[in-house]
Amino acid sequence: MAFIQATAAFGLRASEVLSADNAPPERHIIIETLREAAPLLGLKPTVLATLDAMLSCLAPKRNHNMVFASNLTLSARRNGVSDRTLRRHVAALMELNLLERKDSANGKRFTKYDPTHRQSIHFGFDLSPLFCKLDEIAALAVRARAQTEEIAYLKSKLRAQIRPMLEANPSDNRALDILRRLRNKLTVEELSRMSEALPDTIGETADDGGKHSLRATVMSASNGQNVRHHQKSKKENTEKEAAITNDEAPGDSLSLPELMKACPDAASFSLRRIEDFADVVTHAQTLAPMIGIDSATLRQAERCIGTLPSAITIWAIVQFHDRIRNVGAYFRSLTSGARSHEFNAVRLVKRLGKLSETHLVTA
Repeated sequence: MAFIQATAAFGLRASEVLSADNAPPERHIIIETLREAAPLLGLKPTVLATLDAMLSCLAPKRNHNMVFASNLTLSARRNGVSDRTLRRHVAALMELNLLERKDSANGKRFTKYDPTHRQSIHFGFDLSPLFCKLDEIAALAVRARAQTEEIAYLKSKLRAQIRPMLEANPSDNRALDILRRLRNKLTVEELSRMSEALPDTIGETADDGGKHSLRATVMSASNGQNVRHHQKSKKENTEKEAAITNDEAPGDSLSLPELMKACPDAASFSLRRIEDFADVVTHAQTLAPMIGIDSATLRQAERCIGTLPSAITIWAIVQFHDRIRNVGAYFRSLTSGARSHEFNAVRLVKRLGKLSETHLVTA
């Protein structure tokens, strides 16, 4: 996948994040992101399969996002579904604002080119709304993934809470009723209420491995769990100076402006202004699936090197991803491979910043 920077200034764009001209995101990445965001979008698997069939009709290099395939072709790519089913799925996609239908006078799908004015007119299914909403969909995918993990956690907690009840009385109706309810689809709020109504026999601890504190002013970039106390006070820095420091290497630190300057491509895809390192992490989670880093690889990286270092590594990779054959494998080797303990995300970003300055001087 190739990212193309929009022309509007950072923080001022309203909707267009990725350009589908010439180098759109790969189809499997789009479908995987939609599949993860489906619970929050209200997108059914059958409708998603029809959208996948439409995406398969788009050329890799193009200057539009129109699907000209006939219903017969789309039906064949959907394993023979009926025209009625296709029409129903198209209506569902239009309702979700993922597709626009542009019909010709005779109902056919085609394109016509005017050589005099050098312009074209297209009739068919326009998938431009989908490409314009990719950043929003990726954010929904992150939310849905977090929601799924929270539900799994609460279910595990409830099973642990009712275990003593069943050991004391195997026929405890209250505990058995909770076990039956856990087989159904429940929301986070429902599970939380059920857990609060039970005795708290589980000792929960807030544990981030000592690797990150997203809204702290100064953070450690090393893998150590203890950060040295600084006796000398520091004046407030209005530039939001920053977040990653290494006591053993005084020059090995990274501020938010330095990250933005070294990784302008990643910053340019954010619809909101990046104000702190919490925003850096959130934006990295939306970028990860778009460049081929799956959720399991990202979680493993966060366990190995920390959440914030993983996020700024994603920012750095976006800057030079076109030179990487397999982004997912490269990210995994950096963050959780055999030599990941030697990897320093800050130094990677620093090198990018120096390369950028050298390029500007040469130009």
